[in-house]
Amino acid sequence: MESNERYYRRRAAQELAAAKRAMTEAAALRRRQLAETYLRRLAELTGADELRMLEQEFA
Repeated sequence: MESNERYYRRRAAQELAAAKRAMTEAAALRRRQLAETYLRRLAELTGADELRMLEQEFA
């Protein structure tokens, strides 16, 4: 069974990739927001600043 940490990290990466492929800005925004949700949950588990992943993708 996949750990919560691994699941949240994988889903965040998938949503960030989907945001890059999005056809509209609205769709990209929804995907980034969902990725941010997964990264916040991941940060709660790890105690690390996981949101840097989001910042790196869209810097």
